[in-house]
Parts: sequence; C-alpha cells; structure tokens
Amino acid sequence: ILDSPAMVLIGTKISSVGLKKCGMCGFKNCDEKNKFPEIPCVFNTGDLGIAIGSAVSVAMDNRVDNRIMYTAGQAVIELGLLGEDVKIVYVIPLSATSKNPFFDRK
Repeated sequence: ILDSPAMVLIGTKISSVGLKKCGMCGFKNCDEKNKFPEIPCVFNTGDLGIAIGSAVSVAMDNRVDNRIMYTAGQAVIELGLLGEDVKIVYVIPLSATSKNPFFDRK
C-alpha cells in the first residue's frame, strides 16, 4: 500500500433507511433498529459492496492493479478522514506498474 501512488476510499454510514417493513438487519423495522445505532443497516453495507465491486472492476478494465483492503479502512475511520458518521470504510490502493504489488506470487 505504501508503494501506491493513489488510493480510493469508499465508506458508508450505517443509519437506517426508514422502511416500515424489512427486518433484514434482524430487527422488525427501522424504528426498532434505530434503538441500536451501532448496528449497520443492510442496505448501506450492500450498496457499499456494490460500489466497491464496480470500482475495482473499472480499475481492472483499465489495467490498473488494485486490491480491496479492510484494515486500511479501519485506519481511515480512526483518523476521521471521512467524518464521524462514516462507520465502515474500505481502501483500494491503485498501481499501474509492470508487476502487481498487491499480490505476491512467489
């Protein structure tokens, strides 16, 4: 990651979307989930996964090496780079060199 000339930070809030009926998070509805604000809404995390998959796909289509990194995202959260309300972050370091620095194929 230290050799990457650029990194993409993608994160999400975990607040509910206000649905009357859902239950995908384990609670009856968003009002019940809101009593536990640290529990993520599945729509936020699902959308985050789609965004990350799309980003790395576009990068690879353009021959830009990348790798999704969770622990770097934790550092972004601890540093508060995306604000206090963003609770889940992934980092995608980018590289356009002759060898992909993110995978060791020894």
